[in-house]
Amino acid sequence: MIIEFSVKNYRSIRDLQTISFKATGLKSPAGSDIDADNIVKSNGVSLLKTVGLYGANASGKSNMLMALSYFTQVVGSLAIDSRGVRPLYDPFLFETSNEGCLFQIVLLLNGKKYRYGFVVNKSDDASENVDSNGVKIESEWLYGNVDKNMKRLFLRVGNEVKENNLPTSEGMIIPTKLPYPHTLFLVHAAAFDAKGIPEQIVSYLKHRIINNIVYKEMFRGVSISAIKESTPLFLSFLKRFDMKYDGIELIDDESYPDNDYSNFPLNKVLLKRTIHDGNNKPLSMNLEYRESSGNKKIFDLAGLLLVAFNMGNTPFLIVIDEIDSNFHPSLLIKLIEMFNNPKINKNNSQLLFTSHDTNLMSPSIMRRDQFYFAEKQEDESTRLYSLADLRGIRNDADFAKQYLAGYYGALPVLNDYTEVEENEKAGKQKERRRYYCINSKGSFEEIK
Repeated sequence: MIIEFSVKNYRSIRDLQTISFKATGLKSPAGSDIDADNIVKSNGVSLLKTVGLYGANASGKSNMLMALSYFTQVVGSLAIDSRGVRPLYDPFLFETSNEGCLFQIVLLLNGKKYRYGFVVNKSDDASENVDSNGVKIESEWLYGNVDKNMKRLFLRVGNEVKENNLPTSEGMIIPTKLPYPHTLFLVHAAAFDAKGIPEQIVSYLKHRIINNIVYKEMFRGVSISAIKESTPLFLSFLKRFDMKYDGIELIDDESYPDNDYSNFPLNKVLLKRTIHDGNNKPLSMNLEYRESSGNKKIFDLAGLLLVAFNMGNTPFLIVIDEIDSNFHPSLLIKLIEMFNNPKINKNNSQLLFTSHDTNLMSPSIMRRDQFYFAEKQEDESTRLYSLADLRGIRNDADFAKQYLAGYYGALPVLNDYTEVEENEKAGKQKERRRYYCINSKGSFEEIK
């Protein structure tokens, strides 16, 4: 499971920002099952199943998810391939330093905690530019509690592995000479030891973290595979989202090599429903032309949810940008509740999403530490903070009402056009953003 993910100097993210799935010590309202349902305890660590990121347009929400998406993509790439690394070099635009872009993930895998990260920078040496797309791995590290205590398993600086304490399978020797400046040592080591720690981490990041930014097509491919494996189970799952069909027919589904259905067109999916008009004649409806955008989105997502909730003993992390797009608020609430429900999400899979839908901001659905906010600073950089970080917010408060009232920040600064014009003429500065807490008298006051 994912414990936290951190980013620095990437797109709008200038300073180090972290999204954490680690549950805080706060308690939900008495009589609520939220704490028991929304938290899973694994090897002494209490982790959240769902985390939502809110904020104004262009505040940097999607940049955080994009960073995680490309991070997992490059770890899942071949050591020789530099194309996955290139999108990760996109430093903060409003600063001219030569600092690289930092990415780090902390995860719990097979009962052990690991911290892995690297820094991507531009390649200055002409000799380094061969097959590197002008980027290089400036540094890379892996820590793990192999012997109960957290220790450094390897450290790479430039193209040299300075320290290598990786335990290996019997007889395995991992060369420390890296073939390319853009090659990750983690990926390099995984190629030489199929049972080692690097391979376990690479496999998890590659196969268990799935997003709709880089791997959007994979969603549909999993749904088509789920239909072929068990159509009744898939239909039963669709009914949870008010899609009540009696059958599904896939056209030309045998013509896809290696069972890769990621590009399977929706116009080759026929949904069948029996019409009770005396003849009980089944009616076939083309998914592409007869269903709404929301139902198409549910169809693409359903197979992945079935797998994430039930497959194997290793949880998934599903990353969805703009999860509320094309979804009715009630349906979205249902989706979040399914992730948090241990009877449905038997695999304890996790969900990270961005949204503008404040219907989710209720203490009866999610805890305070499950809400993060992205705030655009005066210098155009992104600042992330959790609702649990703000003082004086009751655990049973109306989170949505207080957020929209401006008590939590992370709202767009909207002014009447004439007011903007008058301020410009008067030379007034843009009003700074304010944050509030509840004082000892129970009223809101500004945090200085």
